[in-house]
Amino acid sequence: MTILGVDLGTTNSLAVVYKEGKPVLIPNAYGEYVTPSAVSILDGKIVVGKLAKERLITHPECSASLFKRNMGTDVTYTLDKKEYDSATLSSFILKQLIEDAQNYLHESIDEVVISVPAYFNARQRQDTKRIGELLGIKVERLINEPSAAAIACHMDDEYETFVMFDFGGGTLDVSVVDCFENVISINAISGNNHLGGTDFDRAMAEYFCFKNGLNYNILDLSFQQSILRACEKAKIKLSTQSVAEVSLVHLNKNYNCIFDENVLFNTTHSLLESCKNVIGKAVKDSGFSASELDSLILVGGSSKMPVLQHYLSDALNIPVLKEENMDSLVALGLGKYIGIKQRDENIKDVVVTDICPFSLSTSTYNEQNPGLELSTVLIPKNSVLPTSKKMTLRTVHKGQTKVNISVFQGQAMYAKENLFLGQAFIHVPRNMHDYESFDLIYSYDINSMLYVEAIVHSTQEHYIFRVSKGDVLEKVDASVRLDSIKEVSLALYQNNEVDALLARIERIYQEVDEETQDYLMRLHSEFTKDMETLINNIQKRKRLINQVSQILNQIEESQNVDSLDIFSQEEDEEGEYLA
Repeated sequence: MTILGVDLGTTNSLAVVYKEGKPVLIPNAYGEYVTPSAVSILDGKIVVGKLAKERLITHPECSASLFKRNMGTDVTYTLDKKEYDSATLSSFILKQLIEDAQNYLHESIDEVVISVPAYFNARQRQDTKRIGELLGIKVERLINEPSAAAIACHMDDEYETFVMFDFGGGTLDVSVVDCFENVISINAISGNNHLGGTDFDRAMAEYFCFKNGLNYNILDLSFQQSILRACEKAKIKLSTQSVAEVSLVHLNKNYNCIFDENVLFNTTHSLLESCKNVIGKAVKDSGFSASELDSLILVGGSSKMPVLQHYLSDALNIPVLKEENMDSLVALGLGKYIGIKQRDENIKDVVVTDICPFSLSTSTYNEQNPGLELSTVLIPKNSVLPTSKKMTLRTVHKGQTKVNISVFQGQAMYAKENLFLGQAFIHVPRNMHDYESFDLIYSYDINSMLYVEAIVHSTQEHYIFRVSKGDVLEKVDASVRLDSIKEVSLALYQNNEVDALLARIERIYQEVDEETQDYLMRLHSEFTKDMETLINNIQKRKRLINQVSQILNQIEESQNVDSLDIFSQEEDEEGEYLA
């Protein structure tokens, strides 16, 4: 069975397999590893990649790019008078990558693992999986791009905690990664799905227009694309030289502009600040301080910009490291993950934990202001995946026969301020004497796919839904997959070591004086709270358990009456006291 890993990027895509104990990148028909994520219609046929990217300038009405940014939405693109959504356009890219892989390997591809931005929401992930359905190929596993990059970066048996800065053409993902023993643990995620290298191109294009007395927004599409392409080339040149010129001829008129790092810095300062804010949010959520972080690792083609590297080096109190294979690191990590998935002898014992990037909530009745529904979180952000959480709710009115289940992404106080993911209705029996109650269960799998269950208490009627592309939750049948999510989630959140430690605190409490009892009560409360806060930070949880264990050892030792000086101590042969 051959599994293909695909880094399906906003601007470029790569493919990889795992062969003979290592990841192997797949060249396309041009012998290149990078395939532009562009689609065009040529003589009624669909072309993708390098040719399609060239046609963005010459035939913009038949071509499209950057469509990944609208994955999971209703936005469509018109190519040669026919409409396509983002998933369909992406499927053309994936189809080409599969064909290139089959031609290169001389074997069929049975399954595809796709990397996605960590900040993709449930709809965007569902749409990404739909690409496989459109092509009739198995796409069971999605892996977050910074998680894949972390797998590629981590050296075996090395203890390290680092920030993964994954900056592509269209998206920015920042993850805090804790690696120890054979575990790669993602602690916190932040990101911006509308911030990437293309935004730097656009800022440069607008500056070019300003310097030449043009209004970018009213230019024809072909000229816009020419300016963007020229600015992209200038940006790339600035990675190796100090000055780059953009020079274009349009309608027999010459336009010129000089760029250097200072110009680029001033032109893109707001974008650089946005990058800094994403980093800060991830680090804040992780609970790590600068002294506990080893480095920030740059990943993604857009991280090659010297202006970005210099800005981050000045802004951060930790080393900023450049990886040798910035463009392909996500793909190489995908390849390594395939090796883990296939239980390769060299890496089969590696454990990768991922987390939920967003809080998932439901709307609930607001007694103070009935017209403004509240948001109640079931799954908090940064929960370790897979996870399943249950909440018991009741009808708003007696005699009510229908309940609206509305699912949101986010944790703002009011439901309408969060991202609406979908809704469904469940039926309850008419009860004029009491309120009907039901369990609402959210289950989030390792691919960050959300399942919603509702169980009516009085009838035991069981509803199961899944977040899909539209506003209506898709009704699905009970599955073994859903049961396994709950089983793994229960195992993750059950910690016998923690329970044993809490029981030990309670036992010692009964054996000590009042002052120590007060201390143990505070210790119990703070320890419980910290363990909930650090639910996704495996290493810090272990450290905290050890610290509390040592404190309890000291308390128990101080209660040992045998150590009192009223008792004579036996001496050993060397004259030292036996404890």
